[in-house]
Amino acid sequence: MQRSSRTSNPFITTVADGADFCDRTKELAQLENLVLSGQSVVLSSPRRYGKTSLTRRAIVLLHEQDFLTVYADFFSVLSEQDFVMKLARAVIAGIGRGASPSSFKKRLTNLFGSFTVTFTVRQNEMSVSAAMTPGTSPAAGLDDIMASLLSYVQKNHRKACCVFDEFQEISTLPESKRIEGTLREHISMQKDVSFVYVGSRRQLLMDMFGKNRPFYGSSTFLTLDRIGSADFVPYIVQKFSNTGKTCSPAMASAIYDRAAGYPIYVQELAGIIWNMTETACTDEIIDAAWNKLIHSETSFLQATWMGLTPVQRRALNSLAIDPTAQPLAHEYLQQYGLSASGMAKAMKTLEVLDLIEREQKEWRLVDPVMAVWIRDAGTDTI
Repeated sequence: MQRSSRTSNPFITTVADGADFCDRTKELAQLENLVLSGQSVVLSSPRRYGKTSLTRRAIVLLHEQDFLTVYADFFSVLSEQDFVMKLARAVIAGIGRGASPSSFKKRLTNLFGSFTVTFTVRQNEMSVSAAMTPGTSPAAGLDDIMASLLSYVQKNHRKACCVFDEFQEISTLPESKRIEGTLREHISMQKDVSFVYVGSRRQLLMDMFGKNRPFYGSSTFLTLDRIGSADFVPYIVQKFSNTGKTCSPAMASAIYDRAAGYPIYVQELAGIIWNMTETACTDEIIDAAWNKLIHSETSFLQATWMGLTPVQRRALNSLAIDPTAQPLAHEYLQQYGLSASGMAKAMKTLEVLDLIEREQKEWRLVDPVMAVWIRDAGTDTI
């Protein structure tokens, strides 16, 4: 079956906004209200649950209320200097949001002491770059960014919200303790700035806000759960209807259940089904689309699998096949050829990697597609 050449696929697998933003009404209101009340927030969920879409939507709403908004993504941070430069660029972009070239320059004049900001105008379009002045250490640069942000907010009598996406990644840097300490020192003085710390490696993120860490007690916790079928099913039905195709509530519910309610997989599966559907979705199309989805994720899943030790693979395999509330029970360990110490150590690592979680007292894989992939492939063929 051919995809319509006149209509684009209505299911979004990148950052969603507007009509593509499915539900999260409650979480969006919670996040916005917390920031408006001056609180900072730790926002966590498994990967690809919609955290970035949610925070970017919140940024839009806050910007409309004259908030200075800053968004920095630390997923690929490589070093302390890389962290500082990512943060500097994000702060500069936030200060310049919505400004004309001339007012942008005025806003940044003499703001930073440790950075040289360069403006380039080509064909009436302006680009901005920043570099630390020679001899400036990353630690001094971080001090300067945070102090300059506070100064700008206070001078202009504004409130601000800074979103730090994949914030837990700074904990993997050798200088993490110094970075955390410096950030916390400045953040504790910024009464008009709220921070939203976003992360998908949940154990690492929670550890950063635990006892004996600089950020302990500094933020409110907000967790994204799966979007419920009561919201997702009508969304799927409507998206099909809007593009001249049919997906009954029963078929939409089957799509949701097949993807175990995992937001990105519901969107991806629905998108594949939409491509394969000429007029109406059927069970046969859902089955074929599910196989396509598994195949499309195989390279990523294989890479994740190959990055694990043999014991970690056996532990992951056991929980994919047989989720359990008692993974250290003798019979369970014996069935999957694991020792108690080996299983416990493997599970600790798998939890840090956010590959497993304890849900309703039962240990299981976070990613439902990975669980099916492992079960279908078998340990001898993965």
